[in-house]
Amino acid sequence: MSAPRIIAHRGSSAVCHENTMAAFARAVSDGADAVEFDLRLTRDRQWIIHHDAELPVAGGRRRIATLTAGEVAAIAVGPSADRIPSLVELLAWAKSQSVSLVFDIKDRDGLAELVDAVGTDLAESALFSSFHRPILRTMESLRPDWPRALIVGDLAGALIRRLAFHSILRWARAHRLAALHLHERWVTPTVISQVHDAGLKLAIWTVDDPLRMTLLAALGIDAIITNRPEAGRAVIRQMVSASGIPGVKR
Repeated sequence: MSAPRIIAHRGSSAVCHENTMAAFARAVSDGADAVEFDLRLTRDRQWIIHHDAELPVAGGRRRIATLTAGEVAAIAVGPSADRIPSLVELLAWAKSQSVSLVFDIKDRDGLAELVDAVGTDLAESALFSSFHRPILRTMESLRPDWPRALIVGDLAGALIRRLAFHSILRWARAHRLAALHLHERWVTPTVISQVHDAGLKLAIWTVDDPLRMTLLAALGIDAIITNRPEAGRAVIRQMVSASGIPGVKR
């Protein structure tokens, strides 16, 4: 059994403001294998890194889609007054780092511009994910060779999840996805085996408790998405020490 990859959810967001360059740099120092981040499109069709569709502006809130990239860059976020990075800035930084990138694409427009911005340098080691199936279908049509993942949130009740799962799995296979990113409530040994039998990787989000991480790793998932990559890395070190798993970061 191989150890799961550790994906830093919006960077090391438990200790830094999420989706900032400080959070991404901290994720690297915390031993993350990948950094995950959210993408929004501005009015002038530039991709920036932010989760919510709105930003605080002059005591109110404005939709990012109504702001230019320059206006977004002038807005400070978090207790340390961090800048909101652009995708171009993040990509330039990533070229010199030892982590891969996990895109969480929030907006359906501008995907051609996204493909152009990413180019080919980082795409092979990146993963393009979204909650929204139309986004993944468009990415499939634009770059069928780039790996994609469907993010699936929590659904109330085990029965509802069980009924929905087969449809999700069929869709993922039909559209040649690389992975499913499931909320941690989905995890059962059966779900894990069915995902793997379908030829897909499985990442679970968002898990910050080391005991829960240890259990998930023992069940054989492929990646843990966490706000605390340092805790995830400590769990992996313990696994390596206990069982001598080769080929993972220590």
